[in-house]
Amino acid sequence: MEEVKEKNNEAPAKKSKIKNIKDKGTDLSLRILAFIIAVISWFIMSITQFPTINKTIAAVHVDFNMNGTLAEEKGLTPIDYKDITVDVEIKGMNYEIGTYTENDLSATVNLDNVTKEGKYRLDIDVKSNHTTDRCTIVSVHPESIEVEFDRYTQKTLEVSAEAPLISAEDGYTLKESSVSPKEITIEGPKNELDKISRVSARIEKSKKLGEDTTLNADSIIFYDADDHKINSNKLSIKDADSFDVNFVIYKKKQLDLTVKITGAPEGFDTSQLPIKLSQESISVITPHLDEPDSETVEIGTIPLSSINLAKTFNFNIQLAAGEINTSGNDTVTVSFDKEGFDSASFTLNAENIELVGSPAGFVSEVDNDKLPNVVLFGPADVISGLTDEDIHAQVTLSDIKGSGSYTKEARIYADGQKNVWCFGVNEVQITVSKPKTDDSSDSDASSNE
Repeated sequence: MEEVKEKNNEAPAKKSKIKNIKDKGTDLSLRILAFIIAVISWFIMSITQFPTINKTIAAVHVDFNMNGTLAEEKGLTPIDYKDITVDVEIKGMNYEIGTYTENDLSATVNLDNVTKEGKYRLDIDVKSNHTTDRCTIVSVHPESIEVEFDRYTQKTLEVSAEAPLISAEDGYTLKESSVSPKEITIEGPKNELDKISRVSARIEKSKKLGEDTTLNADSIIFYDADDHKINSNKLSIKDADSFDVNFVIYKKKQLDLTVKITGAPEGFDTSQLPIKLSQESISVITPHLDEPDSETVEIGTIPLSSINLAKTFNFNIQLAAGEINTSGNDTVTVSFDKEGFDSASFTLNAENIELVGSPAGFVSEVDNDKLPNVVLFGPADVISGLTDEDIHAQVTLSDIKGSGSYTKEARIYADGQKNVWCFGVNEVQITVSKPKTDDSSDSDASSNE
């Protein structure tokens, strides 16, 4: 009896589980049905109660596209244009535009009126991306945008160095500076490029240089014809990432000028000549940095016999390769101070003429008895005390190799005086011959008998 009861109790439990499953299926179906009814109800309400609505959609991206436009055909380019968004108010059927977002609208810039360079106020056109939707554009904010157009082109200019804080150390000078690469190609709007008159590679650092140095430029500066800086935001540099500025350093140097006196007799003191130079020294700069700070340079030669205290001599200053005269005058005039000096005429006797360097095996003789009108210059007190007997001369014959008659210049001097000189050229006649032998003398005697 107990077993029968237990079996009877199990039957109602199974029926209860089956019923629960059926109830859950019915509940899900009811929910789905309710959702469908709600959507249909909303759709009906949208059509009947709210047929049209106004809706504002924010942050619609504006597309700037020049493809196929007249502006593109003429080579125009927008200057400094940046992407923007607009807020758009639309109107339409609720069931069509109710779910619209910024992705359902397209905004473009109207370029129809852009035909040449200049600034334009351009409208922003907006439309729905869904051609079947009845969507009306009520307003766009902003409704227009200002854009500047210009032709993009290139310009090539030479680059100069700009380094206001770079200088040379004491005793040196900054000779010149150059930029590498020496030219720059700039790309940008034609109107902006036309404003550029010059370009500088600028170095901001401060430094004193004692030798040739290369530094990297900190910036590139553009200037107009009035030397005002030009904003370079619209410009770009082509084919060069950096520019180097090369500084060339020269050394300052003093040249002490002097002239060389030639043809002076032995013992003559050229330092006692009253020589005056229009400039006794000049300043130069030289690329040879290891040279001394000063140097004595001969600017030319003056024969002693050409000095009469009234005559002047002009010389061009010849410099070593690479040196530059910074004094501004390349010519020196040499003159003589007459004060305390005098001149007088004397007669040179033949016995006071010394022949030097006669050729071996030959006899040399002076044919002149005397040389009159020999003019000597010197200190006045010395000149006044001289006589003809004090006047001597040397004649050099070292270039004579055989017998004959020769005209030779006599180097005249006052015996014992180191500050007296002869003006002008004085020539004597010299005869060079073979010496007579004893045989020739006897033969001559026999002939005479």
